[in-house]
Amino acid sequence: MKKLAACNFEDLLQCVIPVFDGLLPKEHDVIFLNMLFDLAMWHGYAKLCMHMDDTLNFFDATYKEKGEG
Repeated sequence: MKKLAACNFEDLLQCVIPVFDGLLPKEHDVIFLNMLFDLAMWHGYAKLCMHMDDTLNFFDATYKEKGEG
C-alpha cells in the first residue's frame, strides 16, 4: 500500500464504508460514515475532465460546510 494510484484510492473509499459501518458508537458512526461518503463524492467529481457550474457549486458548498463544522 505504498504507491497508490487514484483508482486504488477510489476502491479503498468504496470498500471501507461497509467495513466501518457500526464499528463506532452511533453518534460518531454517523459523522464518520458521512465524511467517508463525502470523500468518495469529492474523489468522483474530481476525476471529471470538465467541470460544470453544478459541480463547482457542489465543491464550494461542501468545502464551506466542512470548514465551518
